Amino acid sequence: MKGVKPGEELGVTLMCEGLVARDDEAVDMIGGSVDVLEPAPRPGPPRDATAPAADAPTARWRRTLRAVLQGIVGFGAAGMLLGWVLPWLTRTSWGQIVDQLAMIGWARAVGLLVLMLIALWFYTFTLTGSLPGLRHFPALIANLIGSGVSDAMPGGGAVGLAAQCGVFRSWGFGHRDIGTSVIVTTIWNMLIRALLPFVAIVWLLMDGSRTLPDLMIWGGWFAAAVTALFAGLAVAILVNDRSARTVGRLLDRLSAPLLRLAKRAPEQSIEQVAVDVRGRTIEVIRPNWLRLTVGVTGLLGVYFVIFWLCMRQFGIDLPLAQVFACYALSRMLTMVPLTPGGIGVTELASGLMIAFGADGVAAAAAVVLFAVYSHLLEIPLGMIMGGVWWATRERFALPDTSAAVA
Repeated sequence: MKGVKPGEELGVTLMCEGLVARDDEAVDMIGGSVDVLEPAPRPGPPRDATAPAADAPTARWRRTLRAVLQGIVGFGAAGMLLGWVLPWLTRTSWGQIVDQLAMIGWARAVGLLVLMLIALWFYTFTLTGSLPGLRHFPALIANLIGSGVSDAMPGGGAVGLAAQCGVFRSWGFGHRDIGTSVIVTTIWNMLIRALLPFVAIVWLLMDGSRTLPDLMIWGGWFAAAVTALFAGLAVAILVNDRSARTVGRLLDRLSAPLLRLAKRAPEQSIEQVAVDVRGRTIEVIRPNWLRLTVGVTGLLGVYFVIFWLCMRQFGIDLPLAQVFACYALSRMLTMVPLTPGGIGVTELASGLMIAFGADGVAAAAAVVLFAVYSHLLEIPLGMIMGGVWWATRERFALPDTSAAVA
């Protein structure tokens, strides 16, 4: 997957630690439940034999109902944003947008697809750098399967992560290594993506812009807050064990009221998690930081080229600094975990295009075309890669799976 949204950070951390805590009797997570990623219970006094067992069918029914409701809300929001907000924002109609999209020739469509695959190939450097022993083509398979699942459903990051981890497990990678990989790639994705608005603002100022649109200013402040939060926590945890314990204790205190409100007992203290995460991530980041960075920046860089070509396809000829500003806003909006793959939310970047002087119809068509290559095509490609994984899962297994399982 190309990263996890901030709203899913806590769930991702729990999943990662759950992977480490589980034993080797893991079930296949593809097409199954995400329950296999839940953390193992903390050691404690034995449960009273007379206490009623958990009602597993009821719990599963509740999860299914929650997923259905989440799907209704997510797809409803996407439909409203695309069907009403986008035409209203760009002062156009879907009939005009479709007419513009119909003018794209096969050569341009295939060329954009090739660029998309190059971008995804770049990201395999991040995955291989975070998971020792993983090769590039298997990394592409796992990435597309996870992204395809994630883009197909609202809040699908958790399910997509489960699918990707299931693929890694089928090749013999250990729970601890997979959990560390998820943590490292999440940190790298969020930090670099959050820096995009800063780069955009500096580029605009260097290009001669003295009055920035309000949308860009608010986006910059939001990115500043996200960057400061993630960078501060990451640095504090990685400096030494003492600072990691301090941050963990602080987060334990902050999360305690929420856990009490949700009537849930903590499976493991955040302090313990922070210390363990520090040791594991340093082992991965220290020798592979360049590969991790090349993967994420290469992915985002090629997608920027695709974004620019989508704008040029419909006659939008803005300076590159303004194009990058629109692109940075679009990528920042992917952090909003509201709709499947951010569809309908990221297209609001068309408002910034119009503020820079682009035609409304062209701006709407450009963001829709970009959404096809940045999100929608990952769904059928993920299905294809699912078939490839099924047919070749033994070919990419680690030579000694027994040594890989933590």
